[in-house]
Amino acid sequence: MRSPISNWRDKEKYKYLGKTGKIVGFTKINNPPKGFGKVPYYVGIIEMRGGKKLTAQLVLEGKKPEIGGKARGIIRRIGIPDKEEIINYGVKFKIS
Repeated sequence: MRSPISNWRDKEKYKYLGKTGKIVGFTKINNPPKGFGKVPYYVGIIEMRGGKKLTAQLVLEGKKPEIGGKARGIIRRIGIPDKEEIINYGVKFKIS
């Protein structure tokens, strides 16, 4: 279990909040490990300005991912915690 303090000290993962990138690849996950919530979900490779690529879960909200489509970094709950664990939040990318 990760502590709330170590979770919020990890500022590196929040630097993409509000930043926009281009989807260069994605895949649909049908059989996730325990604690990953709704099935299916999508994971994409996002190319940020400057050429840096990162992997992140995609938030669809009724849209379908497309190669070359835009995605913006937002904060969302990551996984489903057990009863006594903290709720972890992180950056996912919402399709624009």
